[in-house]
Amino acid sequence: MNHLFPPLLPKEGLAPPVLVIVAHPDDEVIGCGGMLAWHRRAGHAVTVVHLTDGAAGDPENRYPDFAEQRRREGEAALRQLGVEDVRGCGYPDGHLPEHAVDASRRVREIAAEIMPKTLYGFFFSEAHRDHRAAARALAAAGDVLPADCRCLLFGVNQPVLGATLFDVTEFAEHKRRALASYESQLGYNDFAEKILQRDHGATLNIEDPAVQRVETFAVLRPDQLMAVRDSAESLYRYLLGDEESEGELRS
Repeated sequence: MNHLFPPLLPKEGLAPPVLVIVAHPDDEVIGCGGMLAWHRRAGHAVTVVHLTDGAAGDPENRYPDFAEQRRREGEAALRQLGVEDVRGCGYPDGHLPEHAVDASRRVREIAAEIMPKTLYGFFFSEAHRDHRAAARALAAAGDVLPADCRCLLFGVNQPVLGATLFDVTEFAEHKRRALASYESQLGYNDFAEKILQRDHGATLNIEDPAVQRVETFAVLRPDQLMAVRDSAESLYRYLLGDEESEGELRS
């Protein structure tokens, strides 16, 4: 039996254009903000797609137009990483599964337009129902992606199984500033430091002291997405002891 520590891979093999598919403004910075800063420094074209309007993140109604607040915060955060191409699809926050057919169509259209060589999105064992729906839409678009596209799937609510690590130490401050842009969300849950500490904690088995922050992904080919989705969802349901919670996402 061999060790199965997550490998630390070089970033230089990741090619543009880059496409990011997430549910809400802030998901992409949490999951791959350091990598996006690296891509932009390398001159790579990056497009970020927020599938929902993020409007459910203000339970105390502190903001008069919260969807607009989230849009502004998302754009400000991504500017800290050098990303300007930000698109919103406007599906209602918390109800993406109810719009799964149309969301899958939109993701396929965008993927066919961008033809990414590097794709970021959610791994399939996320806790938030919008995240799982976004992950399913991404997997269903696998057949329109270039065969050599590298799909890097991250976790926001849950760790990623079989993860691969990329060193983002030099972009920690970029990510910190980007996270600080989410004023409305940090007012409810000050998650910024938690995320930065998570990136640090994932370096546990890396002996190089220069590596102080990593981001963690399952790295897949497009033709692997559907099979891994099915396996990961089945395992997740089994571990939770909940066979019915995914029925809403079944096509």
